[in-house]
Amino acid sequence: MRFWLFQSLLLVFCLGPGNVVSQNSSTPLMMNGVLGESVTLPLKFPVGEKVEAITWLCNGTSIAFIKPEEAKSPFIHMTNPKWGERLSFTQSYSLHLSSLTMADTGFYSAQITTETSVTLSSYTLRIFKQLRNIQVTSHSRLSGNRTCEIHLTCSVADPDDNVSFRWQVSGNILLSEPNLTISWDPENSSEQNYTCVVENPIGSNLSFSVSAQRLCEGVKKNPYPDIKLIMIVVPVICIVFIVLLSIFVWRRRTGSHRLSPRQCQAPAESTRNIENVSVSPANSTVYASVTHPNRETEIPTPMKNNDSVTIYSTINHSKESKPTFPRATALDNVM
Repeated sequence: MRFWLFQSLLLVFCLGPGNVVSQNSSTPLMMNGVLGESVTLPLKFPVGEKVEAITWLCNGTSIAFIKPEEAKSPFIHMTNPKWGERLSFTQSYSLHLSSLTMADTGFYSAQITTETSVTLSSYTLRIFKQLRNIQVTSHSRLSGNRTCEIHLTCSVADPDDNVSFRWQVSGNILLSEPNLTISWDPENSSEQNYTCVVENPIGSNLSFSVSAQRLCEGVKKNPYPDIKLIMIVVPVICIVFIVLLSIFVWRRRTGSHRLSPRQCQAPAESTRNIENVSVSPANSTVYASVTHPNRETEIPTPMKNNDSVTIYSTINHSKESKPTFPRATALDNVM
């Protein structure tokens, strides 16, 4: 309580009639810190004036009060214990903050009180992560004009809005975006390497290069036939198919009317096998002797006398004067 009373009285005394509050810069000084590392907020004193007190604030809240002493060590009081040992000061009373966390991001200011004025120095502290794990994914395909079309996407682990991407080839920037689409001719183009560069405000940067020739190795040959080749091959196939089908149908038709040699000999053989046929007009009895060929051989041979078969048929004539061909009324007897 005594200290706060002393500080308040000191500020009232310093800001008495005739004292002016001024700011070193109209805009805060932008300071960038790396997560886990340290940062120093520089402090400059008014020229030619004796500094009575220094008050450091974070987001409008006091974190330290310093009273310089010429003969002995300065008086430093930590007004916010949450900073602990992470907060320290240099010989010029600049604020040094170590083991930075994302929560340290914010607005800082230093109020310098002299015998005649109060000067305010402002800072904006931003905390960034080191870039890591850059990756480039690609997708290649053969376009309609027979060139290799490549889609590239560049990324890093845990990106934020302050990460910048750019694509470059041979040192020239092509595009300031993470995605890039290029067209490469496998037959006429030379080897090209495309590089993705990623940066953030703390100077951390990563790069990754890809080869267009390697990415297009799998798509150099068109998986689909040329349209001109299709126009030539398809009609030829159709004509060949029609010709083969016509030959097949013609052979089927001509083959159905052609008799084999064995079929042509069958009637003759049947005629030769019927011997000794006699008809008796009185009894209308037909005597026929049929000799069966030997089926085991190609040339039929007549049977022996004891192997012959005699067929007896009886034909009855009607009473009409003109004989007609009668129907057989009795089944042939085969001996």
